[in-house]
Amino acid sequence: MKVLLLGATGNLGSRILPALLTHGHTVTAYVRSAQKLQSLLPEAVFRRITIVQGDATDVSAIKEAILSSKCDAVVTAAGVAAMAPWAKSDLPKIFRAILEAVRQAGSERGRPYRFWCLGGTGVLYYPGTQSMLSSYMPVFLEHRQNVALLRNLPPGSVDWSMLCPGNMTPESSDFSVPTKTSQGKLIAQAASPPSWHHLWVRFIPLIGRSIEMAINFGRYDTTLEQNAELIAADLEEGHDSRFVGTTVGIISGAQ
Repeated sequence: MKVLLLGATGNLGSRILPALLTHGHTVTAYVRSAQKLQSLLPEAVFRRITIVQGDATDVSAIKEAILSSKCDAVVTAAGVAAMAPWAKSDLPKIFRAILEAVRQAGSERGRPYRFWCLGGTGVLYYPGTQSMLSSYMPVFLEHRQNVALLRNLPPGSVDWSMLCPGNMTPESSDFSVPTKTSQGKLIAQAASPPSWHHLWVRFIPLIGRSIEMAINFGRYDTTLEQNAELIAADLEEGHDSRFVGTTVGIISGAQ
């Protein structure tokens, strides 16, 4: 599959790029600075990709990169959400531009693109409900805006999936191909966190679910390499992926 990757110089994006190559995908990296990306990657890896320089908020430029690269899928790990509910970041502007470019490009070619993007655990549903986890622990709320944009898309316009990890840490700074992870594969589930532990504290009025979440959240730590592997492997399924049109919760299979 031909993939346009945005955010390739970031913590997750720099792991997604070699994971995509490992799974046989052809990669075009849309970056602000080709030199920065080149400084991160082994020369043998850098030579295998195509570079397009541009601004991640420029809808027209992103759309042109999608169409000119003749890609089949778009993956974005660009931008970082603000943690505090009152804080702001450039993520909403970046996400809106990328999503609109993907939608417009799909409309021009006459069929939707496969699209993987990054959210956070807070936009997953508390198990057994239709309430987001961030309703009980209000952090990284900008991801909620992005989910709303995805769910309000015209039907059939973008075949999206949003990966919603908790804390991610690097296993190494080795970006060679083929990639490898010492932590094993992730267990993934649509819409809510897999393997959630319900505890009696959830029945405490007002604060019970927040306490239960705080106790559970440490179990959802994963590595950057594990998350990169999940996206790269799922793209092999194309538009038949079971995660099309949903948020995706994950937990390490080593749990």
